[in-house]
Amino acid sequence: MTKRHSAEYVGGPLDGRSEPLPVAKSVVGTIVTHVYLHGGPKIETRYRLGRTEDGKWVYNVISDDVLDDAVEG
Repeated sequence: MTKRHSAEYVGGPLDGRSEPLPVAKSVVGTIVTHVYLHGGPKIETRYRLGRTEDGKWVYNVISDDVLDDAVEG
């Protein structure tokens, strides 16, 4: 049986939350988008999956500047 891991969100609106991480999604660099809909404009926050030095999985918030550089680069 394959052990399921979980990933913790770091930064942004999901900071501190933990999510089960299916083995198929356990790829460093995977980007997920959280969309928040409310009475105002839609807010999108992107997170990149990575590993800490001690091997834990984390989703780190990606700033808009980093995303702009990746699109231009």
